[in-house]
Amino acid sequence: MSILHLLKKRFRAYRQKRWNRIFDQSHIKRVQNGLQVLADQGKKLSSVDSKKAEEYSVEVLGSIDFAPWLKLYSAFRGEFLEGWIPDNYLGRVVCPAINGDLKDLSSYKTLSKQLLQTETLPDLVYLIKGTWLTAERLGTTFDEVKSICFEHYPFVYLKRNFSFQGNGILKLYPKDFDGIEFDKLGDFVIQAPIFQHPFMEEISPGAVATLRITTVKQNQKPAETRLCGLRIGREGMNYINTKGAMRIPVDPNFGKLYPSAITANWQLLETHPDTKVPFEGKTIPYFKEATQLCESIHERFPHIQLIGWDAAITDQGQVKLMEWNTDQPGIVYSESSIGPHFKELGWEDLWKN
Repeated sequence: MSILHLLKKRFRAYRQKRWNRIFDQSHIKRVQNGLQVLADQGKKLSSVDSKKAEEYSVEVLGSIDFAPWLKLYSAFRGEFLEGWIPDNYLGRVVCPAINGDLKDLSSYKTLSKQLLQTETLPDLVYLIKGTWLTAERLGTTFDEVKSICFEHYPFVYLKRNFSFQGNGILKLYPKDFDGIEFDKLGDFVIQAPIFQHPFMEEISPGAVATLRITTVKQNQKPAETRLCGLRIGREGMNYINTKGAMRIPVDPNFGKLYPSAITANWQLLETHPDTKVPFEGKTIPYFKEATQLCESIHERFPHIQLIGWDAAITDQGQVKLMEWNTDQPGIVYSESSIGPHFKELGWEDLWKN
């Protein structure tokens, strides 16, 4: 091995180690905040579970760096469970290993429909490198774009490439179009609005509830739903965003809601804070249709083994896909409350490769 090659290898190792440290530090801050909120609610981490989390992280997952999330899961659940996947382990180890170089693919919103080949994405038009295209990938003009967007809809949503967690989204009305410098927004898709099912409207007034369905396809087995959660909003929200949304874990087999919604900072709510509607005992309508849709599309796209799908149930009982996530689908609220969801997949050994 040449000296230059050795130096490059050491530099890559140093850069990866430094990135891991920065990545973990951001997770540690989230965990510390969560543990404090849970402790204030009477959910305190026991010394026994803390020790189990540390031992499992080192012996099974290969590093003490993954213990913090396991401690938070344990505090929430009231016990430590083997098989949990820490969020930073998912991001540092699992997704790079099983999704590889394609893990950022879903960030290209303007490519999703063409890649997935599904009519359930509500794409209307695209602006790509200054060129307007219809959902059928045909060239069009700005005047035609306005007609396509508002001939049948009172408003539309603009989503930029690389937007995530509700950021980079604009809700547009006809009056907004003439005043926007679209060429300064980069590449984006404009999507039709989704009018949600009454069940969803009751527990997420105004903002369309997002059903996150996480599917796995590996080891030559059919794609299967492994984890589900429902993100709901507050009154006055135009769309779901990470900071303002509440999460309700969902039974991945039957679509039954967890008894409580969980806020972004781990507060538990048994009823919606605005409508006072309780969550316990409710089951999502058309849930099986939603999971089967996501599994069927994933079955045609085996290049990526872990995908988080954001689906919505319309007022007509249809399932619409809002977007997909191939990088690091969020798992912490469902994984801690009703997981572990990813046992027997061999993910605990991926760090050894």
